[in-house]
Amino acid sequence: MPNHDTTTSGAPTRRDAIKYGGAVVGGGLLAGCTGEDPSDADDADGDHPDSWTVRMEPRTEVTFESVPESVVVYRADYAGMLIALGHGDALVGMQDTQSLPTEFLEQLPGVSVDPAGITQLRHGGEYDKEVFYEIDADLHLIDPNNAKHYFDFDEDDISDLETAVAPWIGSFIRRPQEEIGPGYPHYTLYEAFEKVSEVFREHERYEAIAEIHEAMLSQVEAERPPADERPSVGLAFLVPGEDFVGSGTFYLNDPTQPGMARKQYHDLGVEDAWAAAGVDADGSVGYETLLEADPDVIIAHNAFGYTDSEAQFQSEVVDVMRSDSLGSELTAVQNGRVYRGGKNVQGPITNLFQTEVAAKQLYPEAFGEWRGLDETPEEEQLFDREEVADIVSGER
Repeated sequence: MPNHDTTTSGAPTRRDAIKYGGAVVGGGLLAGCTGEDPSDADDADGDHPDSWTVRMEPRTEVTFESVPESVVVYRADYAGMLIALGHGDALVGMQDTQSLPTEFLEQLPGVSVDPAGITQLRHGGEYDKEVFYEIDADLHLIDPNNAKHYFDFDEDDISDLETAVAPWIGSFIRRPQEEIGPGYPHYTLYEAFEKVSEVFREHERYEAIAEIHEAMLSQVEAERPPADERPSVGLAFLVPGEDFVGSGTFYLNDPTQPGMARKQYHDLGVEDAWAAAGVDADGSVGYETLLEADPDVIIAHNAFGYTDSEAQFQSEVVDVMRSDSLGSELTAVQNGRVYRGGKNVQGPITNLFQTEVAAKQLYPEAFGEWRGLDETPEEEQLFDREEVADIVSGER
């Protein structure tokens, strides 16, 4: 067993300033003790002007005296926040680098993230606590309840890593997840993004991206069709392969479910065609169930995550559905309105793109036809790529 004893003598290190700056008051975790009155340590505007405290429900609170320079996240939502705030180079560990928003970042001049410098937390489907010691990050930007649920950690594991490596801060925002604790999600994507901006003292960058986001949503709300003129939309997993689309097996999704995963559909006013038709959405379904609802549009949820390109999606999903005797009867298949949907884990930059994508797929008369990321004319873009790139790179 490696030695995880980090006890030292002498002056505190930069990491000590992060790790021992405050206490977690909501869930039993203790981020450390500086030997001073805790009320003083929490007062960023009083006796300790160089420290600041950030709290995220339901259980984490950390006082910082320096900005973390190395960070571990779970998935691409919090990774995307780091990138948007200009701290993508601090990302040193995450579940898997395949979920990074590479194809969206490629649309932003000068913005990128190097997966080679990021350690994957999962190997062969398993998580090893030792990986966290090896990474030795300044901050675990992960909800500890989430870590317990997904990494199979117990409270002792969380506390050990808190003490020996770095504090935890975060809140699960993907979707309601009662099994990891009551009342999830606590934060919208942008509420969590603002909290992360406080950790990294990047509130101006947050505000700048939030303004672009709000301007885009204002345009969407002003220009989308009225509710009675919108197409019916069915959201489903349309996964390539003989065990899935190849065998006529699908999994239905609810676009109205709260959480970050379906944010673009909430913002675009999408209703659930499956629920409206009264179909049973539990478990796998076949073409007969799809035909019961027969929505105008079918969106393949998370297809940006499990297909590499529009061409692959067309050949391995849409063409397969079109070649099926029942699949070919679907209105969306006949009208060419089966679309490759956005990733189900999204940070702020990914969400800007995925909102634009979905707006074009659903309401092409208002926002222009969806042609692909590289094929969107500048005059039909719902936000300025160069402006976002400048904010991320600090040139604005």
